[in-house]
Amino acid sequence: MKPIAAVFTLALCASAVFAAGLSEKYKDFPRSPQGYFMTSAERAQWAGIRTDAEAEQFVSAFLAKRGGEAFVKEVAQNAAQADKYLTIGKTPGSLTVRGKMMILLGPAAPTSVTKRKKAGDSHLSPYATGADSGLGNSTPSMADMQAASNDPGNSTFFLTEYTYSYPAAALPAAYGKPLTVKVEVDPGTDRDRFSSFGADKEMDKLYEMVAQASLAAPKK
Repeated sequence: MKPIAAVFTLALCASAVFAAGLSEKYKDFPRSPQGYFMTSAERAQWAGIRTDAEAEQFVSAFLAKRGGEAFVKEVAQNAAQADKYLTIGKTPGSLTVRGKMMILLGPAAPTSVTKRKKAGDSHLSPYATGADSGLGNSTPSMADMQAASNDPGNSTFFLTEYTYSYPAAALPAAYGKPLTVKVEVDPGTDRDRFSSFGADKEMDKLYEMVAQASLAAPKK
C-alpha cells in the first residue's frame, strides 16, 4: 500500500504545482465555455502547460484554429443565454451540464419537463406546457426552464428532469443519429447531471466529435 500512497502523494503535489503556475485567468480554461471545445489531444497538451506565457500561446492558437473573433462571439452569446436561463442557485448556467450542452450543441428547448421526489415519485411538471416556447403547447420555454429550476416548490426533496432532443442534422455527421438525453436538476445542491446510466460517456464521445468539427470547419 505504501508505494500506491507515495504515487498518489506525488500526483497531488504535481497538480498543486501545475495549479500554482497559472493565474486565475488561465487555470480554469478547460472548464470554461471556450474550453469545452478542446479536443482530447488539446487537453493532453494543456496538461503540460506550466506558465501563463505558455497558456496564452496555447489559447491564442486554440482560438485562431476555430475562426478567432467569430468563434469567441458565438460562444459568448451561447454562454450568456445559458447564464440567463440555466443558472441553478449559485452555479452559473454556463458551468452546468445543460449549459455545456447548449454551448456545444446549440440552444434547444426541452421537449418535456417532469418534477419528482428524490425518492422516485414522479409528477408532471407545471412548467411542461409553456405556450411561448415556439415548439408547441407541450414544451416549455427557456423562461419556464429557469422558473422550474429555481421556484420555491423545488426544495431539497425534489428533482426536475428535462428531456432534450436533437435531430441528426444538428449534430456532427460522424455521430450519425439523433440524440435524446435527460438531465436532472437538483436545486438542493445547485447542480445538474445526466439522468441515465452511461449518458456521460455517450456525451463525452459526442462532445469530442463537436470539438473535432470546430477544427475542421472554423467559422469565418
